[in-house]
Amino acid sequence: MKEFPEIKPKFLQSKTCRAEKASFKYGERPPQKYAWDEIDEADLPDNWDWGDINGVNYLSWSKNQHIPVYCGSCWAQGTTSALADRFNIMTNLTNPTPIGLNAQVIVNCEAGGDCEGGNPGGVWEYAYRNGIPDSSCEQYVALDLSK
Repeated sequence: MKEFPEIKPKFLQSKTCRAEKASFKYGERPPQKYAWDEIDEADLPDNWDWGDINGVNYLSWSKNQHIPVYCGSCWAQGTTSALADRFNIMTNLTNPTPIGLNAQVIVNCEAGGDCEGGNPGGVWEYAYRNGIPDSSCEQYVALDLSK
């Protein structure tokens, strides 16, 4: 019987699934004022959880980047969720459904990487320059469709 070598996804071989630090091709765009410059620390609550503000959850749903097959898109999943959360907070959930941004479009457009890993900074750049469609626009299939 022939033995087959263990096959590992490319990102596990190169250890690039997670960027050590997000990088921005066109440079960072820091805000003119940071929250800590405007709010006195003594005015902050002891605890804060956007998942439970008086019983309201402003956070995106949990995603599994490996369904239906393995795809190292944590960089796209996490960043689109973080950005969607900001919209949900900003709109006070007045949208008919919570905002969810499409991680598959990010993978397809290689806006920071692919299924072998990537850089969250690329997602922020892509969102700034092009926008990101809602998650209902394309089903997540966990594949590099451009390859």
